[in-house]
Amino acid sequence: MDTGKINTVLFIITIGIILTVETGIQKLPLDPLMKTGIARCLEIILILMAFRFFNSGLAAIGLSCDRILPGFKKGLIWSASFGFLAVLIGALLYFSGINPFSLFHVRLPASKTDIVLFYLIGGIIAPVAEEIFFRGVVYGYVKGLLGKKVNKWSIPAALIISTYLFVMAHQGNSGIPVPQLVGGIVFGISYEFEKSLLTPIMIHSLGNLALFTVSLF
Repeated sequence: MDTGKINTVLFIITIGIILTVETGIQKLPLDPLMKTGIARCLEIILILMAFRFFNSGLAAIGLSCDRILPGFKKGLIWSASFGFLAVLIGALLYFSGINPFSLFHVRLPASKTDIVLFYLIGGIIAPVAEEIFFRGVVYGYVKGLLGKKVNKWSIPAALIISTYLFVMAHQGNSGIPVPQLVGGIVFGISYEFEKSLLTPIMIHSLGNLALFTVSLF
């Protein structure tokens, strides 16, 4: 994974894509869920196109062909391990008198149709878009930028900055979103270890789907 190939120009182009899509999508007369789905799909397509045409390829964000299958397999292993750890921590919190569901509860839509869309957008489309940007672009750019000067701190700095931005993007009125904080750290670490963006995508997607399913009950 040659993150050094994510140069400043490409990073700025990516930021421009995100800002343009997020601003333009607000003008559409659609409900927020559909706006989110359309925005994330556009961001995925445009960012990948930018890497194809303004860069040497998708290898810079860990999406080269030779990293797809290994990343998928590792994603399943990481997801299973992370899920087991989450259940263990949840059990410890429960027996300590703390309701773990209050920390990880997700507010789902009321109608069945919207719930299906919520699963599709929040469980599949959004994780792909967010991992491409926060881990593939932000993490990769910061690591590559600092690696040329202060290599010792490039990975911790990239992890902190990408996780901070990821948390800020999900922060509401109820304080720090714990799942996103923990998830951002795990996603970044898994990306660094496995050198494939599909690994954090799998963890993110399966984690979201698990949270949604738990919230149904």
